[in-house]
Amino acid sequence: MPVFNFVLEIVCMFLMAMSLIFIVIELRAKFDRSFLIFGFTNLLLSVFCAIDIWLQPNQMSLNLTKIQNAIAAFFPAFLYWYLMLLLRRQNNSIRKLLFLAGFVFASLLFSNLMIVSAGQIFKETLIYRITFVPYMLLAIVFITIQLIKSVNTNDKKNNKVLFYHLLGSIPLSCGGIIDLIGLLEGHRVIPQIISFTTPGALLFGLVVTFVFTERLAIIIRERQMTFAKLQEAYKEMEEVQSLKELGQSTAIINHEIKNYAFIISGYAQYLNEYANLSEKFKKIVNTIGETAVKMSDFSKEILDFSKAKILEDKRPLSIMNLIQNCIQNNFPNNIENIIVEKSLEGQTVHGDWNKLEHVFVNILKNAFEAEATEIKIKSICRDVVILLIVEDNGIGCTKEQLGSLFKSFYTTKKEKGGTGLGMCIIRSIIESHGGYINAYSKNIDNEKEHGLILNISFPLYFENQETLEDKKDPIILINEGLENLATIIRLFQNVYVNPYVVKKADDIDARKIPIEGKSIYGTTETLEKFKNKFGEKGRLHFIMQDLNKTIYVVNSAEKKTIHIFSEKYILENLV
Repeated sequence: MPVFNFVLEIVCMFLMAMSLIFIVIELRAKFDRSFLIFGFTNLLLSVFCAIDIWLQPNQMSLNLTKIQNAIAAFFPAFLYWYLMLLLRRQNNSIRKLLFLAGFVFASLLFSNLMIVSAGQIFKETLIYRITFVPYMLLAIVFITIQLIKSVNTNDKKNNKVLFYHLLGSIPLSCGGIIDLIGLLEGHRVIPQIISFTTPGALLFGLVVTFVFTERLAIIIRERQMTFAKLQEAYKEMEEVQSLKELGQSTAIINHEIKNYAFIISGYAQYLNEYANLSEKFKKIVNTIGETAVKMSDFSKEILDFSKAKILEDKRPLSIMNLIQNCIQNNFPNNIENIIVEKSLEGQTVHGDWNKLEHVFVNILKNAFEAEATEIKIKSICRDVVILLIVEDNGIGCTKEQLGSLFKSFYTTKKEKGGTGLGMCIIRSIIESHGGYINAYSKNIDNEKEHGLILNISFPLYFENQETLEDKKDPIILINEGLENLATIIRLFQNVYVNPYVVKKADDIDARKIPIEGKSIYGTTETLEKFKNKFGEKGRLHFIMQDLNKTIYVVNSAEKKTIHIFSEKYILENLV
């Protein structure tokens, strides 16, 4: 028994500490009111048990017995209150009635009507037995029934929490009922054990504290994620504001630079035409003029970069019209080199015409500067997204160059006057339209081919746009063993595809996800386990990664063909 008592003491101290933590956290952070009420309930249980564990064994006191019973009188009210808060329900009448009963019984218990001293022992009166004992029994039954009904009817998210409450209430209810039966019979059910309620209450407190600690951790994580998103949004707002201010300042600076550059290049041209200069000095003067023009162009790119995310004329526009207009106005001599597929016809996005035209002018200009002789533009559409695929046969780029393609001031054309802002501006404009851009080099995928592939996604515009439900797409992603999970998830998000994500193949059964008609993505090892468990169901896509961390995928229907895992692949292989 000493060991048992020691365990009870440790548990009681732990519950007291946790109760105070819940109360303080809720008073300071305002997570959920149920934490506060649970904290008080658990504190009452702990104090009730502490009297039995530390005070009564030393010297039985009538006043302490009355305090214990008065605390017990408020158990039903507090338990019911936080249970209702947990279920997001309100029944103030029952709650007020239970608290009223608690106050009435507490008042009676401190009089001599309920418990009296009879020599060396304390005796419960007839009033105690015909009022307090039946009330506590009925309260136990009522709250247990409420828990059982809630577990059966509530949503899955709360079922686990309620199940643990029900599990914890079993020892508490059983201990209380056994002690109440002992009171009715006038002697202990098991003479060696003073109280069954104390260990029962401590077990209940432990189980429910575990649940509330888990809930607290989830709430803290969610708040951290929300806070991170708010910080990101705030930074974006600050960035847009700073970009707007930078744009205004840069516009003034750009105007002055243009004036000075115009004067410099004008004088350089005048010197070349009218001054009797040697060939050596003519080259120097030409360099001065060219440098002035480059300085003017650079200041213009800085201005474009500062204004990239500021949309001035956002309206519905046809992607096909935009691209064709861009080609005719800016590349009249290269029309035959640019193939625009009919799949773009009838697709509308919501955007700023001038900004998006700037995007495609830069993309096509970059391709021709990379020695491309053919540029293909096609699209894949589904539900709410259009994916534009711009593919050229230029010189392409290496894996290292690909990783820095969208970084500010990164350029491979410094000798040609490149500033390294072009692709950065393109990405900023696309993202300001709610879109995404990714680049893939054919040089990495196939030694016989070269060139660049740009995957650009935009949300489609509909006249009567409604909020779409968060439905799952026919894809199951098994993330066990995937080294680059964040990148893979982002590729799905870029084209608004929402897969079922599971840890391992066994979780598909546990979550009752239907497999028929689904595409299954995972590592070779994971999908072998899937085949052993489910057979030849679904279409399998084996994801792998090389030493350069390029992600590839093999379709089970095309066993020998290896593809770069991209937005294009995802949309083309939706079942």
